[in-house]
Amino acid sequence: MPRFALVILASLVAGPALAFDPCDDLWFSRNQLYDRAGYCFSSPLGKAVFDNADCTGTEVSLEPGGDELVTYVQGMEDLFACAVDTSATSLDIANIPLRLRLETVVALSEFASGCLGWTGEAIPLRAGPREAAEVISVAMPGDDLVWEYEGIGWPEGWTFLTIYRDETQVALGFTRSTIDYDLCTGTAG
Repeated sequence: MPRFALVILASLVAGPALAFDPCDDLWFSRNQLYDRAGYCFSSPLGKAVFDNADCTGTEVSLEPGGDELVTYVQGMEDLFACAVDTSATSLDIANIPLRLRLETVVALSEFASGCLGWTGEAIPLRAGPREAAEVISVAMPGDDLVWEYEGIGWPEGWTFLTIYRDETQVALGFTRSTIDYDLCTGTAG
């Protein structure tokens, strides 16, 4: 059922051109936690995606909630029977530079939903779930707003959105904005 929900939403939002690989995305989230803890990557993929310049070793302590999020991600990787090729040097996921700017690591949700064709005002999206966090992107009228990621320890009232425009993920970030579904031309999920 969870895989079905992600596939259905992906087909509604991005159409047939989408090259969506949940395994690459999950691998990124899990390893982003380790990167933030100072882990030194030895695989070609780890070295290509994360900067080892400030690494401290291979025995690291994750941030609060990190172990719980890793356990969740590993469960999702089991669900999708993931086997990411760590000898590769790139991942098939969108917006890695924006994801690296996030203050809080996010992981693909078991379920996803979306507001298709947003007709409301522009929504600033922040690097973290706090008002003072940097605005890293903006959802615009006409965009598809998608809830497809989750995390640990977000303050109440905050949500994480990925934004699709013309079948391409163009933005992402945290918001406290209330999404009025009457301002969506359609919904998914």
